Amino acid sequence: MALFAVNKPLGRTSHDVVDMARKRLGTRRVGHTGTLDPLATGVLILAVDASTKLVPFLSVEDKEYIAWVSFGVTTLTLDAEGQIVEESPKRPTRREIEQALPAFLDVTEQTPPAYSAVKVGGVKAYEAARKGQAIQLEPRPVKYLEVSLLAYDLAPIAHRIAPSATGWQLSERGRKVELPKPVGEYPTAVIRLVVGPGTYVRSFARDLGEQLGSKAFLSGLVRTRVGKVGLEQAQTIENLDIHKTLDELEVLSCPSVELSHTEAKRVMEGVPLPIPAKGLVALVGPKRRLVAIAEGDGFKLRIKRVFKE
Repeated sequence: MALFAVNKPLGRTSHDVVDMARKRLGTRRVGHTGTLDPLATGVLILAVDASTKLVPFLSVEDKEYIAWVSFGVTTLTLDAEGQIVEESPKRPTRREIEQALPAFLDVTEQTPPAYSAVKVGGVKAYEAARKGQAIQLEPRPVKYLEVSLLAYDLAPIAHRIAPSATGWQLSERGRKVELPKPVGEYPTAVIRLVVGPGTYVRSFARDLGEQLGSKAFLSGLVRTRVGKVGLEQAQTIENLDIHKTLDELEVLSCPSVELSHTEAKRVMEGVPLPIPAKGLVALVGPKRRLVAIAEGDGFKLRIKRVFKE
């Protein structure tokens, strides 16, 4: 199996990156574990061939971002790609932003952006939006795990960033960040987020602006971590090293259980094991080979996916 971490470049879609990987790796079986918008950069995990079976398990990992949220206007797409559709004279202060952020830790639902891949009646929201069709998007479950203000500037500034013991932070000696072409010189908060699956950072920008009595949009975004895989592990798609793969056991956040040769054989046959574990578990056979992903109820494991030789 093969997993790769790449740093999605600005202006490319996640599908563009998948297509580039297919050509580089010589296979059609390439998927990813979570879409990044064209104007976002950062960690995109690619799963190749048999590793595509891991996508459902890696897609639900927590994700870390550094977001640039600009205040005073909002756009059609809630990011720097869309045209300005609403304005507000309100410009929040740094203190107001700091006071507003903790409330997101209690948020459990979020309405997706109109320009998103969410389907309503079998139609993708962005397809309907492009046709000028109004569809009702229902709130979806989300989870904010960490939210903190890193900087507040008069306009979007491409700060350098670096990993630290408390997640990715701003650092003068860190790596360069590439931001989209600015919509205008609007005051911009740089915010670190750790969120659960299905959370739209564009919706976060919209909701933060409304909470502060203003309008806001996402003027830049870097995904700095997916689960246990950080941006420091990512390579460029243009120079993808086919030998620089990720160890699937180090990528998966769930605990692992080592099996004997006999137990591994039973698992390969789909036989559940009487192991008292709860939640997802990686079952590992001889030579540290991932045999299966199972789910435990505290008494025994139910096999969810088997990985054959």
